[in-house]
Amino acid sequence: MKPTNISDPEYFHTVVDCQYACPAHIPVPEYIRLIAQQKYTEAYMINWDSNVFPGILGRTCDRPCEPACRRGGVEEEPVAICRLNRVAADNKGEVSQLMPQIPEQKNGKK
Repeated sequence: MKPTNISDPEYFHTVVDCQYACPAHIPVPEYIRLIAQQKYTEAYMINWDSNVFPGILGRTCDRPCEPACRRGGVEEEPVAICRLNRVAADNKGEVSQLMPQIPEQKNGKK
């Protein structure tokens, strides 16, 4: 068995359809688990790694991940992934200490 290559977005198409359908390839199962555990700040940061505007995404995304959700084949509705983005953003704690630090030495680029 070959090791999992998570750097290849094509991998997710065979395993996690919703993550593959997302243009930002947000690790949907991981942040859903964190939200279920009420770890909203950690879930927000998972989203932030893929998309620096997760709060806006939860309000404006056209949700290409939801039709790809496997849960829709088992239940009446797929998981409301876009709304979960909003829940994590609205309930997150202080994240400033989790953000990347601004380098002290500038490189001269803008």
